[in-house]
Amino acid sequence: MTGLKTLELATDILVMGEQSELTNYPDRFVQRTPEQPDFWFGNRTIFKSLPKDAEEVEAQISIALRDHPGVDFSVIFWDVPDVDTKPFTEPFEAAGYEIETGITLAGDLAVRPGLPGGISFREITSDAAWEAVIELQLAGMLGDGYDPDTAESYIHKSFARRRSVSESGRGGWFGLYDDDLLVADMGLVWSPELVRYQSVETRESHRRRGLCAALLGEVSAYASERHPGARQVIVAEDGTTAARLYQRAGFVPVERVVSASRTPK
Repeated sequence: MTGLKTLELATDILVMGEQSELTNYPDRFVQRTPEQPDFWFGNRTIFKSLPKDAEEVEAQISIALRDHPGVDFSVIFWDVPDVDTKPFTEPFEAAGYEIETGITLAGDLAVRPGLPGGISFREITSDAAWEAVIELQLAGMLGDGYDPDTAESYIHKSFARRRSVSESGRGGWFGLYDDDLLVADMGLVWSPELVRYQSVETRESHRRRGLCAALLGEVSAYASERHPGARQVIVAEDGTTAARLYQRAGFVPVERVVSASRTPK
């Protein structure tokens, strides 16, 4: 057990597995991922309590920067659900940080609408299938405006880890195919108690056709068969189309977790 209270952070660590090191201090957890030193959410400080005033904001920022020397970004989370961000948003923003809130949704089994005509569901196992996943996920990042060099490095390192997780039996990666063309994909990491979804992506040419909901239903059923007693967890940015889709699929909001991040200057 990690000692983390929030589902989002506990399942984040489940996803990273042995790739991440989590050190427990009296006031915080420090997460490091040596093989991905440029991965923001693998190299962060997770405080156990919120700052009460501007002075404590400054203290937490100083601690977080010392925890991760030599990196050009800074990421802080709080292992506290349903936070009121108003008391500390202004001092963090004054220090160059952006405050974000993630919504954690949970359930036992997603609605399973079935597959659209001509679409098949497959687990990703072959070299060619993994390469197609990497290509599709990279296209999604580039479409969202990420720097090409940064995005390519992140995707290749992340999917080396994700393939290892799948091949070790700690999770799986899945796709929807239109004939032999991969048109949507997503992954899972699981334990007997928890299942965490990650990185849903749909090919631009096949969006707004219900593929994400269909894939979610198929993957949820697969996970339920493997770990029937596990709680299924998915995290999205609060107020987004993705969050609303997951709720329509039967997942219920259970917590909101707040973070502060500062990009390189």
